[in-house]
Amino acid sequence: MSLFLGSWQYMEGASPAFTLQQMYDAVALFPNLSHQFSIHQQTGFGHLLTDNTPEAIYENLPVLLQQEQILFTAQGRIDNGEQLARNLNLSINRQYTDGELMVKAYLRWGKNCVHHLRGDWSFAIFNYKEQELFIAREPIGYTAVYYYQDDSGFYFSSSIKSLLALPNYQKRLNEVQLVRKLALWRNNDTDTAHDTFYKDIYSLPIAHTLTVKNKKNTTKKYWEPQNIPLRHYKDKQNYADEMLELLTVAVRTRLRSSKPVASMLSGGLDSSTVSFIAADLLKSQNIPLTTLSHIPLFAAELLNDQQGLRSTLDETPFIKAVAEASGNIKPILLDSAGYSVLKGITDTINICNEPLHAAGNLYWLHDIYQTTSQKGFGALLSGEGGNGSISFAGIDYLLPFNFNTLRQYPYRFFKKQIAKPLILKYFRKQLNKKRKSDNSREKYILNIFMQPGILEQYKVLQDIRKNNSEFSAGYIANIQERKSQFIELYNIRSTIGAALGHYYGLDLRDPTADVDLMEYFFSIPNEVFFDRQYNNRMLVKRMMKGKIPDEVLFEKKPGLQSADIVYRVKAQQQEITAVIEVLQRSPAANHYIDVKLLAANWRQYLQQPYVKPYDMQRALKALAFALFLQMNFD
Repeated sequence: MSLFLGSWQYMEGASPAFTLQQMYDAVALFPNLSHQFSIHQQTGFGHLLTDNTPEAIYENLPVLLQQEQILFTAQGRIDNGEQLARNLNLSINRQYTDGELMVKAYLRWGKNCVHHLRGDWSFAIFNYKEQELFIAREPIGYTAVYYYQDDSGFYFSSSIKSLLALPNYQKRLNEVQLVRKLALWRNNDTDTAHDTFYKDIYSLPIAHTLTVKNKKNTTKKYWEPQNIPLRHYKDKQNYADEMLELLTVAVRTRLRSSKPVASMLSGGLDSSTVSFIAADLLKSQNIPLTTLSHIPLFAAELLNDQQGLRSTLDETPFIKAVAEASGNIKPILLDSAGYSVLKGITDTINICNEPLHAAGNLYWLHDIYQTTSQKGFGALLSGEGGNGSISFAGIDYLLPFNFNTLRQYPYRFFKKQIAKPLILKYFRKQLNKKRKSDNSREKYILNIFMQPGILEQYKVLQDIRKNNSEFSAGYIANIQERKSQFIELYNIRSTIGAALGHYYGLDLRDPTADVDLMEYFFSIPNEVFFDRQYNNRMLVKRMMKGKIPDEVLFEKKPGLQSADIVYRVKAQQQEITAVIEVLQRSPAANHYIDVKLLAANWRQYLQQPYVKPYDMQRALKALAFALFLQMNFD
């Protein structure tokens, strides 16, 4: 996907040329066809062009519209181009670039144009008449906009690297953000959606606009799908049929690419659904769909793993079953034997300029992206947002009373709809204390290797106990609130996806997070996601019944990502041991992370015949955060 950047320098007579060059130099090595700047008065925009769509090679951005007195730049993909062109009364005899459609939509509807655009997009406009900068990004998708402001001016970019390279910016750690992300602490008392790991550099969240005027910036959220009214059908199959139609349209629009399109296929519900539909659409063109999947390297060792009692450790049979059922899928199975766990962590820090929660999954994610790019694909489909749309689990204790269910399944009714909400609402703390669950938020925080002094400084445990602020843990009275939580999580996925996409020259596309599909999802009542026996995720199962094999659709064991992580890490123990020794001498890492305790646990793990994957993943996350600190702040 293309990338943009810009500078508005406040001092009269200042020229942003030097600043733009500095910002560009930080991202110049990303795959791109060309770049250009447009500078007028005290503002300047830049654009790095990639050919993510067939029309992109005709893109000419940034553009200064003399008559309207605006400077415009954009990035992304407009998926409703034909409908938009009709609404704008544009000629149907020519193809318009995505940037042209965005600027024409702005000229027609002004700032309200955000409600008319579909796809993954963001744009920036400087209005010289009003002396105002306006930036907007899509409701949900894989773009990013970062910004920084000081006395000299306002600066923005699709990549945080451009802002870190500003000559007037001094890199400083946002300590609160580090604590939040390491402890998975929601910090309910503050709005954190805009924060990054760097002080004074902010991220514009999805579904937001930003306006800068008179040296003051204001952000506004313009998309509130939780306010969409529910629709009611007698037959639950009607919801599945309509959702399948919307998803098919979403997949079809995301097949528009200047290069071949591939798809991720894990063997789970969401990626299997997206891949099956994409392959079916391509079949009429005699084009097979290539899918990429991560599979265990130590599959034989996993056969005796006790964790397998609760999780599916090797989804290879499901991947092959989906491919066979489709008849138009060519699967590539990657065991990532040549991509180490440590390399996945360090590559992510270098590319994204931050550590990530799922540190033990990064090696295979990079392997998939790298392989996709090397094989000449320009776009990669995923079902990353499916848990918050097509395969949403619902909330069983919020189901409406049904006499027939009570009569036929009295035990399940009492357990799901009477006992469960009471426990979650009134006895959550007692339940956690009794079972001492690995999923307990307090236990997680106390075992994430954070220095006790930092935990105490920010009163993390006290806040957790006060607000019960863990995702999907406490009682939730409103189904729309649970749906909205998944959109909050997409903020992280979108910016990370944008960074990795820029680096690998890939356009990441997720049909399960399509705007029209999401708005329909928010209109679906809770009971649609269940059958009468309290089996959940029934929307996607009704959608794909008779298409995806039943063994995939109705598998009850969840897949475990990086199931062989313990065996894999032990096989790579020398390089991890070496880096832990380096981290023990890092002032920045040791200030926040108890590296000494991490090293002791690491030595224990190497001696133990069996280590829980959860424990190893937790240690790898702490290692990733420590490495981030050492690499950036020592």
